[in-house]
Amino acid sequence: MKQSTKLLVLLVALVIAACSTEDDSNQPPSNTNTNIETSVNENPSSGDLVTTITSNLSGDVSFSISSQSVSQAFTLDSNSGELRVAAWQVFDFETNPVITATIAISNGTESENKIVIVTLNDMDDIWSFLNTSRQSYENASNGQWIAITQSEYHDLANYLFEVSKCGTTDAQYNRNDPISYDTPYYTYANDNGATVDAQQYVFAFKYICDEDNLTNTKVKLSSTSVSEGYTNLGGDVPMHNSGENYFVLKGNNTPTTDMSYMAVGAERFGYFNGTSGFSFKYGAYDVNELPSNWPGIALYQGLTTTLKQWD
Repeated sequence: MKQSTKLLVLLVALVIAACSTEDDSNQPPSNTNTNIETSVNENPSSGDLVTTITSNLSGDVSFSISSQSVSQAFTLDSNSGELRVAAWQVFDFETNPVITATIAISNGTESENKIVIVTLNDMDDIWSFLNTSRQSYENASNGQWIAITQSEYHDLANYLFEVSKCGTTDAQYNRNDPISYDTPYYTYANDNGATVDAQQYVFAFKYICDEDNLTNTKVKLSSTSVSEGYTNLGGDVPMHNSGENYFVLKGNNTPTTDMSYMAVGAERFGYFNGTSGFSFKYGAYDVNELPSNWPGIALYQGLTTTLKQWD
């Protein structure tokens, strides 16, 4: 009797174990959250591959973005799992050093989530936005001005962090007035409110001239007044020709300490003559004091930022 009872108990245990195993195999696995960590250089191109999502789920799976920390940062191929750059402008180290996305994966019956953590590598932002002029920038030493293109200047103005404009505002610079030119070398500083704030880095400028093969053009800053106290910012501007010219300064490591004025010295410098309500100070040749005053707007503009975004 005792032997029969033992056999019965063993049989029941085997049946329970078999049923338990069968039930477990029919249950879908619980959702899992697995982090995928990667890094990319800031300022990438739209369409650049960030990473490829993989899954442990069986069969055909589909991928979708359920959330992302920065809107429109990523696109995701629902079949391949390729996560790519969408809005490249948000891949900016100064504003979004880390961007994340939650990826939902499903095979129709089972599902899992993965979190992608993308760390941005801090790059020389000026270098990033130069194409035609990149080699010249790479070859230059700190403190040198480099000639750049119009589109490069505009990209720097539009995409670097917290950029301001000095020398002239866009409205002052882009007036539809006749342009005058003085033949001798003069240093000009606009007295029009477009100053350089304290703790700003000047990193680029543009101006208009009417002479080819110009040399000795200089950029100056003064925190004393619009009329005096100017010192050179960087070395001489490289040789350039008539028209609108654009330049970038490599490696400016010194921000302004006080509110400052920007001046430019050159031959055949363009200006709006007799413009009502505006005036500029000027002095003959490469000088640091500008004793004379003239009604008008000297045609130059500088770019500044509160944050050093270059090597």
